[in-house]
Amino acid sequence: MGRKIEDLQVEVDELGLSLVGWQVDDVRARLMTDSFDDVHFQEIVVSGTARFLPEDWTERFTGDDPENYPPTLLIGVSHAGAPDAVTYGYALLETIRKAGKRPVRFSKSSRTWECATPVRPDEITLRMTSFDLEETNIDFVFPSVTPQPLPLDVIDETAHEAVRLKPTAGDAVLVGKDTDRCLQVRLGGFAEFQSADRLLADLVAVEEWRSQDLAEECPFETPVPGLAVEVVDSTGFLLDKRETSLYGRIPVGEGGRVPSRRPRWIAQYSFDLDDLPGEPDRVVVRLLDAEDL
Repeated sequence: MGRKIEDLQVEVDELGLSLVGWQVDDVRARLMTDSFDDVHFQEIVVSGTARFLPEDWTERFTGDDPENYPPTLLIGVSHAGAPDAVTYGYALLETIRKAGKRPVRFSKSSRTWECATPVRPDEITLRMTSFDLEETNIDFVFPSVTPQPLPLDVIDETAHEAVRLKPTAGDAVLVGKDTDRCLQVRLGGFAEFQSADRLLADLVAVEEWRSQDLAEECPFETPVPGLAVEVVDSTGFLLDKRETSLYGRIPVGEGGRVPSRRPRWIAQYSFDLDDLPGEPDRVVVRLLDAEDL
């Protein structure tokens, strides 16, 4: 019996952070293990200091009102044996105005998990990063039980062509055990966009009061599509559905200037199996135009 505290390594995605104005000055993590005979309870704690540099956030795909939020600072956790299956949780959520005034300290604890054999520090991969656009409601928890994958279908139902979500990674897995089981759906990729003329044409199709003259309309912003996630059972019965607007926009500046890079995005969801009226069999993700959400 007793408590054991071990240090964990944390990878810092300096490039991804710098693209959205974040700089992590210091970050450390610890693995706490409380043992009671043959039962062990473990928890990850991450602590650090970050600063937000508004002047480095040059390509903005969300609003820049000082009372709005900059791209969120995230902690990614995965098993070392499956480093690409990353679950992201919030590390710091602060307004542009407050985060830009001084370095901000943060501390984040994972959900506690129970195991018969303690997870070793070298089995845990932690990563600090941020994305231009994100939506996640998954708790910060280590996948201590081997996940069970489910089929995931992604269907693009957008009518506009100037901005498209292009997923580069995605999965749906059942995790946990007994009464603590849940379904996790994770997607991520880029938002690809076309010329200023095409961006304006798609905007005019929704906001018909606008002029089709590019010089007259600049500057303007064209919305980024969103997602609808459907969980179905083996009969096709819809067990649950979540709709997400990423609240992203592709800005077009004076003279038709468009951003020099594509925005990165992630969307992650967690569904408690006890709340579903059936057993999940597959997941369908529909990409939808912003005005349909």
